[in-house]
Order: sequence, then C-alpha cells, then structure tokens
Amino acid sequence: MYKPERLAAFCDGVIAIAITLLVLGLEVPSAGKVPEKELGEYLRSAIHPMMGFITSFILIGTYWLAHYVIFHHIKAVDRIFIGLNGVFLLLVSFIPFPTGIQASYRDDHYAFLFYAIIQFACSVSLLCIWNYATSHRRLVDDRLPDDSIRKIRHRILLPLLICVVAIVASFVNLNIGRLIFLLIPVLYFVQPGMDQLWGSESQAKS
Repeated sequence: MYKPERLAAFCDGVIAIAITLLVLGLEVPSAGKVPEKELGEYLRSAIHPMMGFITSFILIGTYWLAHYVIFHHIKAVDRIFIGLNGVFLLLVSFIPFPTGIQASYRDDHYAFLFYAIIQFACSVSLLCIWNYATSHRRLVDDRLPDDSIRKIRHRILLPLLICVVAIVASFVNLNIGRLIFLLIPVLYFVQPGMDQLWGSESQAKS
C-alpha cells in the first residue's frame, strides 16, 4: 500500500497539461496569412474549433472533479489502483487528439464517434477506479457509508449514459449529438447531496 498524495498531485499535473494542449490546437493566424478584411470570415470558420475546445475543456474539468471526489475518500493506493488510474490519465491526455480531428472533419460522423468513444472510455475508467477502491472497502475507510459509495457511482455513471444518448442522437443530427455532451457537466453539478456526504464522512472519522 502507498500513500495517495503524490499520485493525486501527479494526476492534477497531467490533467492540467491535457487542458493546455487543447488550446494549442487553436491556430492564431498571422496578418500575412489572413488579411484584415478576411478576419471576420476566418473567425466565423473558427467557431466550430472553438466550440470543440470549450466542450472538451468543460468535460475534462468534470472528469477532474469526479477524480477529485474519488481521491477525497481514498486512504491508500496499491499497484492495481495506480494502473487503473494510469489508464484514466492516458485517456484524458488523449482527448486533445479527437477534439482536433472533430474540428478538422466537422461533418464526418466517424470523427464524432471517435470523440464520443474516448469520452465514454474516460467515464468507464473512472468507474473502474471507484469500483476497485470500494470493493470490500479495499482502499477507502471502513466507515464510508454505502449511500456515499452508491451516489458517487451514480455520478460517474451519468456521463456514460449521456455519451450513449449523444451517439444515438448523432445519427439524427451531428450538432445535436455535440450539444448533448454539455449535459454532462450540467447534470453532474446539479445533483444535490454530495457536499453534505463529504461533511458527514469527515465527522464520522473524527
């Protein structure tokens, strides 16, 4: 067993780099390449890449929050947990690539499916991390309430379901599929009760 603090700090660094890589995919034109009179048209054409950046930024931020919640309850880590966590970091750090593919091939359904599958995989990896840590209270406090475990699991499952809905909707309209992804942070943040569960757990430990 190992202490979780260094692993959590490493994860924060990797996720921060992944978010930074997103903005590097937005090209700033030079005046020689895009004359001033064509700047308006260039900005209109850049709306799609910018929306892709914003969506991916928000999604990575939501995954970070879910990861933060998990580590709030982790009291120790083992090698399997570190490996599962590594898979999650691999997937998160990969998000800038499908984001860029979607920006370049904005009307291609395969580009959207590629993006959606990566988002789905990020949520699956978080679910695997939480299920492993809480199975038989392996890496969490024995006094952590079953209700807390269940509610956190439901929060992690939510993006999985939304990804499935987005994929299905994309066969009707790609833009609708893209917009559905924004439901992940909205529904994640509006679910009540998690902050109170943190407080009750802290009181139980004391």
